[in-house]
Amino acid sequence: MNSITQIISHLFLLSLAFGTQLFAPVVNTKLTGVGFYKLGTSIVLASLVLSIGVGYFMVPSITPIEWWCYGILLSSNIITSIFHRDHKSWAMWFLYGIQIISFCVLLFNVLDMNPMWIMFFFMSMSLLGISHFAMLLGHYYLVVPKLTEEPLLYCLYIFWMLMFLRIISSLAVILTVGLPYLEEGTPLGDGYIYNWLFISMRYLWGYIAPLILSFFTFRLCKLRSIQSATGVLYIIEFFVIVGELISIYLMAKHGLSL
Repeated sequence: MNSITQIISHLFLLSLAFGTQLFAPVVNTKLTGVGFYKLGTSIVLASLVLSIGVGYFMVPSITPIEWWCYGILLSSNIITSIFHRDHKSWAMWFLYGIQIISFCVLLFNVLDMNPMWIMFFFMSMSLLGISHFAMLLGHYYLVVPKLTEEPLLYCLYIFWMLMFLRIISSLAVILTVGLPYLEEGTPLGDGYIYNWLFISMRYLWGYIAPLILSFFTFRLCKLRSIQSATGVLYIIEFFVIVGELISIYLMAKHGLSL
């Protein structure tokens, strides 16, 4: 049997890799230069290698089709990192499509085609991915100071949309199946006190704090204070990571998709 720590680590690393890959087209490489793309690719490769390490010791271990997906993802990212130029050619777009398809096939197999887990993973991965991508992009303004604030604002718009969907989904779960976990003396979950602790931290740190901070980031971007906005984005990503780790724990151990 897999430990909760293994499951959380594996899914988190796959979320980070897939999320970073998925949102790569948000900013045109003509604006940032290929260096920013290579930075994102390096994070994808590192996350994939670590996820292989964790997945190898899980039960069941990595299946043949998952090995094929990992191989395609690693090789295609290495190729794009070497041959990508500031202008994104049709070949790079083709490889991007192959990468997204490979990630989907990989995740469908890892999650054993469970529709609840698949929906949960893609929502969690998207929120983690866009917050991480926005933080990286904000940091890259130090390298390309003439870059306009529009790409960073696009990231915030996507972040708000995904956050809204995530909160609505989470509230639906709480109101339908989650309330018994919060009743005094409940035998469900980790017990009354710990249920309140984990669920409240999930909402306060994973939703409320990042949402409030994102509006500060928006105002700072409008003022063209990108370095200050990037500092806030670091804090946002920290809270999103904590929130999503708690969420994966609640889903893996108790089936609560929060």
